[in-house]
Amino acid sequence: MLQSGVSITHQSNPVSFRWLLLLLLIPLAGKATIPPGYYNAAEGRREAALKTALHTLIRPHIQLEYYSSSTHFRTTDWHPDGYFWDMYSREKRTSWSNLNREHSMPKSWWSPQPEYTVAYSDLHNLYPSNVDANSAKSNFPLGVVGTNYEFDNGVSRVGYNTYPGYSGMVFEPAGEYKGDFARTYMYMVTCYEDYAPNWRSTGTESMLYQNTYPVFKPYAISLLMKWHRDDPVSQKEIDRNNAVYAIQGNRNPYIDYPAFAEFLWGNSKGQPWDAEAAGGEIQEKFAVSYQYARNELSIYLSPAAEVPYHIYSIDGRRVYSGQLSGSLTTILSLEGKVEKGMYLIIAETQRKKHDKIFIVL
Repeated sequence: MLQSGVSITHQSNPVSFRWLLLLLLIPLAGKATIPPGYYNAAEGRREAALKTALHTLIRPHIQLEYYSSSTHFRTTDWHPDGYFWDMYSREKRTSWSNLNREHSMPKSWWSPQPEYTVAYSDLHNLYPSNVDANSAKSNFPLGVVGTNYEFDNGVSRVGYNTYPGYSGMVFEPAGEYKGDFARTYMYMVTCYEDYAPNWRSTGTESMLYQNTYPVFKPYAISLLMKWHRDDPVSQKEIDRNNAVYAIQGNRNPYIDYPAFAEFLWGNSKGQPWDAEAAGGEIQEKFAVSYQYARNELSIYLSPAAEVPYHIYSIDGRRVYSGQLSGSLTTILSLEGKVEKGMYLIIAETQRKKHDKIFIVL
């Protein structure tokens, strides 16, 4: 039985064993957030290798049923005031009427073959949209509409482009959503990097090369980076990214770390990705697993580091100390080191102190 008031002293910081146990065993409630270590594979990579690392990370996800998206929209795109959040109009609809499931990046831009249907129902690219705005948007690329427009409902505009580099028909969202659209396009060309040979139609005329990197043409890079900078990530995007991740199991990197865009197409292009230098934080992951048959403890730390660890018994005694090997996983034989019982292991890196409970049987 746990004794109340038992504490462990580690580098002058008292740790209540009982409260640590409760905190570690009780599941945390709330919305999904960036998992520890989710973007670690991007560290040190640059340009094409960085984009491919992100692709490899976010490409595997749950393929949803397209027509169920309107149900998911009640979670991903439900305005705090109680209606579908339509980025294409000012309508505030509480029921699914006069709304479409709109592909932000038009679905006609990639091959319609069955193997590409996962992108067709990807919630990161699907938004609730006013029917008329959706119809007017068609499969036009993004751009800035001049005074000679064919559609304007106060939020969405369609007409001839005035932004330097392309003169055709374009779709222009409201300023408050331009960053949202830019980051969605960045997500699509990253997640579906393997579609590169099949980018086609209007998309390849103005915005896309049929390659994996840089994939965006100069016009598109200039426009999307401007929108990305002028309209920074909003709380709406953060909440939506978390909600989509909870449903289909992958995230939009350009919402989690807007600096990814700068490292791929902007001011930091050519530099190796460094989450801390980019204003973010490396998410460390620490886990332990006891192997009964071999009486071994597997200690996992990502990113790998050679750091000391200490094992404490339930009564607060430090019973063993060692150092992680510098590999992702360190295997520790417990033979002759600890007896049966419950233990706490603590390992401290330069960024964070990690602690986990394990039981020796």
